[in-house]
Amino acid sequence: MGRFYDGDIQGKFWFGIQDSDDVENLVTITGNTYYSWCVCHCVAELDEDYCRQCYDSKEEHIDAAIEDESYEDECLYYEDCSHGYSLDKSTHYEELAENMENLKKEIPKGVIKFFENIEQNDKILDAFTGVFNDTNKHIDETPKDKKENHKLMVLIARYTLGFQIEYCLRTTDSCNISCEY
Repeated sequence: MGRFYDGDIQGKFWFGIQDSDDVENLVTITGNTYYSWCVCHCVAELDEDYCRQCYDSKEEHIDAAIEDESYEDECLYYEDCSHGYSLDKSTHYEELAENMENLKKEIPKGVIKFFENIEQNDKILDAFTGVFNDTNKHIDETPKDKKENHKLMVLIARYTLGFQIEYCLRTTDSCNISCEY
């Protein structure tokens, strides 16, 4: 079980630690909510009244939705369990860099040293490459108090996400992320 993010960067939100909208704690941005069409599950363009890719008319789409038992409240689309962020270097990079510096001050030096030693290459964009796997080995200064330890894990999870976004913005000028919630 878990919630994932993908797009220009990939990874998994830390279970029980990290919220799906954690990007909003790194930069000033509001996520876009995604919608899909009933039955066909294509991406719904809300300025359309039915899926024009799959159906020749709204009535045809309604009939299919009724048959599929997915037609409720006369609505042919539904909200996906994800939202997206489109970040660009000129708007978000400076704020991200400042927030990352602030996070560094709250995270143990051993953990920050680990991040500083990560080779700067595209493996950073995909957390599933294992590039961040040893983070927990460097958490030698974790508080024994459960509440303080949880707070630290939140900051490290956020720093990891920010590290990916920073690399992406620095190397490509934009970063688009879809986050499950």
